[in-house]
Amino acid sequence: MDIAWICKDPYAFPKISLWGRVMKKLGVCTIGLLFLWRALSCVDNSNLVIATIGVGNSPAGIAVTPDSLFAYVANNNNDGIPNGDCVSVLDLTYNTLLTTIHDTSFNQPYTITINAAGTKAYVTNSAGSSVTIIDLATNKVIGTINGFDGPSGFAITPDGKHAYVNNYGASGGAGSGEGTTVNVVDLNTNAIVGSAITVGQAPEALAITPDGKYVYVVNYVLGAIDGGTVSIINTSNNTSQVTAISNLSGPFNIVISSNGEYAYVTNFGNNNFSPVGTTVSVIRISTNTIVDTITLGIQPCGIAITPDGSYAYVSNYSSVYNGDGFTDLVSSQGTVNVIDLQTNGVVSTIIGGLGLAPDAIAISPNSQFAYVSNYSSNSVSVISLPSPLYNVDRMMPPYNLQIGNTTTKLNQAGLL
Repeated sequence: MDIAWICKDPYAFPKISLWGRVMKKLGVCTIGLLFLWRALSCVDNSNLVIATIGVGNSPAGIAVTPDSLFAYVANNNNDGIPNGDCVSVLDLTYNTLLTTIHDTSFNQPYTITINAAGTKAYVTNSAGSSVTIIDLATNKVIGTINGFDGPSGFAITPDGKHAYVNNYGASGGAGSGEGTTVNVVDLNTNAIVGSAITVGQAPEALAITPDGKYVYVVNYVLGAIDGGTVSIINTSNNTSQVTAISNLSGPFNIVISSNGEYAYVTNFGNNNFSPVGTTVSVIRISTNTIVDTITLGIQPCGIAITPDGSYAYVSNYSSVYNGDGFTDLVSSQGTVNVIDLQTNGVVSTIIGGLGLAPDAIAISPNSQFAYVSNYSSNSVSVISLPSPLYNVDRMMPPYNLQIGNTTTKLNQAGLL
């Protein structure tokens, strides 16, 4: 775009009609130039960490509301801090902590899932036997769903009527990592329905195909190299192929493409952090076979696909135990890999600005940002995603605030 043309006609750029009036009143082209430069500079921020938000202890699961305005973070409280089992609510307009939700039902919150309507969030309590329900209009706990065993994942069916919850196992039940079942929940009654469905050992995460016909469950199986599996549940009768896919290495998370053609599984590696995993397995849904393996960083963990289905963002946990018996855990600055899903090739690695042990990752529905929970840094990193030129909505919140303040002052001075 010709900058001289913008200066000549301040109304020519539709996104800055407000500033056009300002320039017309003040006769100052410099403001228009600064505004255009700020809009253009947003493009340079693509795939970079632009903000860090402090949250609770050991943030794990994270979910963004359908309107892209808020994020909810499950704080796993691995350090056992009193009253540390909680959920952080983030204001994504200003990238700040809005409030913290506390409730006696929380027991090492692990994942958080928001329904399609954006009205409720479901928090799995990994050290207990319940799922906590939060009303997003009030940010208050409105109930629990009971009867699980170390729940570590919650997937809602496309019609919104049911959810599938995997039981990883907890000390009060089968034992951590010893669970072998998935429960079905009726979301109208908030109660478990039917019998538990048998899957593989230590079901860590699960995802539902877009048509709602199948649930894919990744079974960690203590992280043995090539010992992990995927179980597939037929939702029409809730029967399961316990070992439908094998030869995964500590499968930790799973996401299914929006067209339902592929599933992507992160291979975290062994549960004592040695040997570590470094790959993502690509599963063709039609044949239930692994068709590709993508090499990434150390301990691929969280994974999310952009709304347009073009890219997958994967966090690399990058933590090891230096001592025997799970002692002396040392976390380093992790990374995020960006995968082109057309070629299954890594096109970018995001390093600067991430915290220690990046865990879960969520992408805003408006495709503007990715949010990564840093388990050992008690923070969330905000990554700006590639976006069209001149998209003023991508502007960083502090600048939007400056615009608002300036508009108020100009109005007070009678210049607008």
